[in-house]
Amino acid sequence: MNDNKSTQVNLVLNIILLIAVVILFILYFTKDNGKNIASSPKQEKAKVASSIKTVKEDTSTVGFEVKMPAHFTVAYVNTDSLWAQYKFVQDALTQLQNTESQMKARLQSKAKKLQDDYEKYVRQGKAGLLTLQQQKDTEARLTKQQQEGVQMEQNLQGQLMAHKQEVNNKLTDAILSFLNSYRMEHHYTLILQYGYSSGLLSASPKLDITKDVIKRLNAKYDFDKSHQ
Repeated sequence: MNDNKSTQVNLVLNIILLIAVVILFILYFTKDNGKNIASSPKQEKAKVASSIKTVKEDTSTVGFEVKMPAHFTVAYVNTDSLWAQYKFVQDALTQLQNTESQMKARLQSKAKKLQDDYEKYVRQGKAGLLTLQQQKDTEARLTKQQQEGVQMEQNLQGQLMAHKQEVNNKLTDAILSFLNSYRMEHHYTLILQYGYSSGLLSASPKLDITKDVIKRLNAKYDFDKSHQ
């Protein structure tokens, strides 16, 4: 009986202690929140201003800044004039035209040979000069000639395209290499392309270096050509 009473007393004490802990817990956080609620309007404005300042500082690093060189100089070359007056371009076009003409002549000769052989076959067939086996052999030969002509045309077109690309690469390398040296020599920051289809819509004539570039390119081309 005494043990039961002792147990009940202990249980009551534990409950009281638990309630006390809960009350202290509530009072602690209520006190902290009370401080926040009791903030004056001035304090609230100060907090908002501080927050805005922080946001501004954080967003000030967003984006980028382009810093121009201290001595930024620009020039341009009229590529329409360059293509029309640069001797390398003129000689390259003449060479390509000659190569294309030679290839066309070979194809035309092959086609004419096939046409002549076919007309001869027709005449002989109408005259009854060919046996059945000769007709079959002639037709097989004409078919082979036609296939060879198609293959020749494809090969020559591929060779012509490769030759054009090779010439274009040499021409581009010659111009870009010269302009890079020219830019460094005259301390230009940029040399732009100006022409009918270029992205440069308008520019001052004072920035035009086309005549000097063409003059010096042609002089270099003549020198290199004479020393090959």
